[in-house]
Amino acid sequence: MVLVNTDIIDVFLHPKSVAVIGASKKLTKGGFRIVTNLITNNFKGKVHLVNPNAEGKLYNLEFKKSILDVEDDVEIAIFYIPNRFIPDILKDCIKKGVKGAIIEASGFEEVGEKGIELKNKIIEITENFSKIRIVGPNCMGLSTINGDSDGEEKEGFFSGFGVFSSFKRGNIAIISQSGMLNGGYLMHVMTKYPNLGFRYACSIGNKMDLSEIEFLEYLIKDNTVNVIAIYLESFKNSRKFIELCRKVRSMPNKTIILLRGGITPQGQKASLSHTGSLAENSRLINGIIKQSGVIYANSFYELFQFARTFSIIYETGKILPKKGNVSFVAGSGGAGTITADLTMKYGLNYPILGDKAYDALVDVFPDWMPPNKFAFIDIWPAMEKAMMNKVRPDVVTTHVYKTLLSEPNIEGIFNMMFCSRQFRALNDLDQIVDNVKHSSKPIFFWLVGEEKEVRRVSKLLGEHNLPDFPSLEEMVKNFSILVQESNNKF
Repeated sequence: MVLVNTDIIDVFLHPKSVAVIGASKKLTKGGFRIVTNLITNNFKGKVHLVNPNAEGKLYNLEFKKSILDVEDDVEIAIFYIPNRFIPDILKDCIKKGVKGAIIEASGFEEVGEKGIELKNKIIEITENFSKIRIVGPNCMGLSTINGDSDGEEKEGFFSGFGVFSSFKRGNIAIISQSGMLNGGYLMHVMTKYPNLGFRYACSIGNKMDLSEIEFLEYLIKDNTVNVIAIYLESFKNSRKFIELCRKVRSMPNKTIILLRGGITPQGQKASLSHTGSLAENSRLINGIIKQSGVIYANSFYELFQFARTFSIIYETGKILPKKGNVSFVAGSGGAGTITADLTMKYGLNYPILGDKAYDALVDVFPDWMPPNKFAFIDIWPAMEKAMMNKVRPDVVTTHVYKTLLSEPNIEGIFNMMFCSRQFRALNDLDQIVDNVKHSSKPIFFWLVGEEKEVRRVSKLLGEHNLPDFPSLEEMVKNFSILVQESNNKF
């Protein structure tokens, strides 16, 4: 019996037993790293090691010469072996009753005629994948992070790229034709943003059998996933892709972000050599993106930056802004001017403050420099007045934040924060966090100043799910995608 799409994806992501074909004791081998990730990250199913050339044990697990020598049932076989050995071992997997295979080897459509012949041989052996389902080839496998959201109880079902040890569960799922997104780049993001959690990373490679469609169908139904980040070099079924993405538009707690590679003639040549993806007309690609209503990213950096932003918004229960009305709290008129230009560029605006909010700000500003009528707040004059009157600076910031957060016409706040040990007293972080973290409005920070102090402040903000950005433009752009998504929802 062939399992329906979502059933087989559940088996791949939550298998009760796996066999690592090509398991190895050698630290430099991918087969060693796969086994290490399974064992050290507490994979709860059974793990079986298969390698005809290996002897003894690894992690107290005995090597088997063939998958047919494994006494227990095996649900998923992970192949980390040269492609020429795959057909015969697939035959053994079918005899064993294995439900799915993850083929990480390359050397298929992307290398031309010989690779296509190998693909056709696998199609014949599997009877067009009716006897066993396949993820890949030319991929970096699948990763599932189970357990508690604080990361204390984890389960890494990781690729052969590297050994993963520092990560936590979150609400982001990845579907990618590039193995890098379940390898080096995932490792980079996990270490750069240690408070950012992931649920799944699905490297689908050449999509010989299972594709983005089956994984997307599954992730849409998974309530633990709020953000789906996708990198594709081709669409397996563009109509179905559009249909699934439009379905997500009616769901208040899910967002899809897409990065599409191979949209130029040169990019198409690269994708053909990478995953064997055939060229698609750029106008067709643009049409699919527009009809699907996804958030579109222009780079891997944007893909994960946007995913991080939406992850935090859903994690903290923030309300997506609809009108794009923001306020900017800064200690620099120049930063306010640049940000005002950027808000126009990205379709946002500083609204006029209501009388109640404006009068509340007047109370803390000096007569010689009253606040603006619109929602750009250069807070420095108010700080100077407070210091002259021997009033603690945090009293002023608390007053300003509470005023802006209670203003109904403001949907979110941008903050420029100068980070320096010398001026820590002006930025009472605990007080600022307490002021804003419970608000239903998104609060974004741009940190500038001493690099060491910027890292310290960024770390503290991250612990409270308050995002900071490396530039004013990144801050504004990431707020604008929230507005875009809010207006995309049916």
